[in-house]
Amino acid sequence: MVRFEKETLSVHQTASGAHYEIDVYRYDPPNPTETVHLQGGLHGIELTGIPVLYEFMKLVEEAQLPHRIICVPQSNPMGLDSQIMGVQTGYNNLHTNQQNCWNWNRIGQLRGDGSQEGEWVDLLLNLTEPADTVLDLHTAGAETAPHVYAHVSQVEQAQCLGLPHVLAWEQHSTSFCDTCQQLGKVALTLELSASRAITSEDVERGIQALQRYFGILPKAPAARVWSIREHLKRWLSPSGGVLTWHRRAGEYIQQGEPLATLYTRQGKQELASPYSGLLLLKNPTHAPHERQELAKFLLE
Repeated sequence: MVRFEKETLSVHQTASGAHYEIDVYRYDPPNPTETVHLQGGLHGIELTGIPVLYEFMKLVEEAQLPHRIICVPQSNPMGLDSQIMGVQTGYNNLHTNQQNCWNWNRIGQLRGDGSQEGEWVDLLLNLTEPADTVLDLHTAGAETAPHVYAHVSQVEQAQCLGLPHVLAWEQHSTSFCDTCQQLGKVALTLELSASRAITSEDVERGIQALQRYFGILPKAPAARVWSIREHLKRWLSPSGGVLTWHRRAGEYIQQGEPLATLYTRQGKQELASPYSGLLLLKNPTHAPHERQELAKFLLE
């Protein structure tokens, strides 16, 4: 008989006595083929994965999947609660570490050090311990072409998601998925949409990606595979100013084509594309300073 249960785990208590908690949903069929850990909201500004996972867990029960599933839709309640004047800022831990501002997705090295960050990442990594596969749902930038980050040895698994682009990496970092991959798991980071905003189309795309991965939907055409080391390039602002864009993320741009307008103290400056390739994502800044990253490209 299939077991479907929910567990609530305490993460942190504030000075005023408020509690931060994580809900863990477990789907446990008889004779499971593998165990998959699903996770959303690791960064508090990256919201799309949260409703995707709530909706997907309904489908899991209906489809009677043969996989054991551990699902954590809101993996970072502290980050989700971080706001300044109503704007989500939960990329770093502002609650206890305003000086060093730890990136929530770059603290694998803090596991078990006794800090709030260390205890939190220790809890999440312990939840993944029985998993063969970890799917970590993220978002990126103010606008992005949906993509997946995967170790070069796990590109084939990443292509099962049906997202259009796979970015293959070789060198490990201290990110959550990199840490899980080093522990011997298939570990994929899904960048589903822009950050800080959710649309019904974004949620549906995320649900369909999971449905393809688990075989509920047929496979999509193979994603294009890019090497992070060879193909990913940053574009930096030539000066400070106010930026308006003329092209959308996901479009292929030719070098020299008009891409954006920068309004500076010296006047209007038309910015041409420095590369020929795919405009992968736009950063959320509207008023960049000189040499601030504006976007990322994938070069042909």
